[in-house]
Amino acid sequence: MGRIQRILYLPGLLFITAVLLSCDREPENIYSGEFIIDNTLYVYGQYYYATGFSFEEGEERRTIDTPGPDITVHAYSDAQGAVSGAYLDTPNLVASFALAGDFPSAAEAKTFYDKLLTAGSYSWTLSANDIGENQVYVFRTRKDNYVKFRIKELLLDDTDEGPYAEVTIEWQIQPDGSATFSR
Repeated sequence: MGRIQRILYLPGLLFITAVLLSCDREPENIYSGEFIIDNTLYVYGQYYYATGFSFEEGEERRTIDTPGPDITVHAYSDAQGAVSGAYLDTPNLVASFALAGDFPSAAEAKTFYDKLLTAGSYSWTLSANDIGENQVYVFRTRKDNYVKFRIKELLLDDTDEGPYAEVTIEWQIQPDGSATFSR
C-alpha cells in the first residue's frame, strides 16, 4: 500500500469504527444481579437525594429521578445516638415487602433463595424493618411485578454525618407480573 493510500485508509477506518460504536443498540433487559446501596445524602441544587435501586430498570436510581428507585436503605440509631439498625423503604403507597425467610448462615439463605420459585402467600408490610444478613424477601414493584432478593451483607457504622447503612443485595425479578420466578 502506498503512502497516500495509507493516509486515506486510516481516516476511513476511524470513521467506520466511530459509526459502528455510536449505533443505537437495544438496551439489555436485566432480570437479576447484585447491587449495593447506602443511605448517603447528596445535594443537587436545593434538593437532597439518596440513591436506591430500581428492579424494573435494573439499575441504581436517585430518589429525585422519574421513575425513582423501588427501594432505599435507611439507618437508625438508639437513644444514645449510636447506629443500631437499618430498614428498607419504598415510595410505593402499598405494602410491598414480605420476609420469606431469615437464616443463620449465608449458605442456608442462598439455598432457600435459589429454591424460591413462587412469590407465595405472605404478610406484606410497607417497609422491611430490622434488616439483617441472610434474610430473603419477596417484593412487589409499583408495576406489580414480583422480585425475590437476598441480603448478602449489611454494614452499619457511626459517622460524623450520622448513622450509616450499606446493604448488598442479590435479586431476581419476574417481569411479566406472574408470581413464578424462572430458574
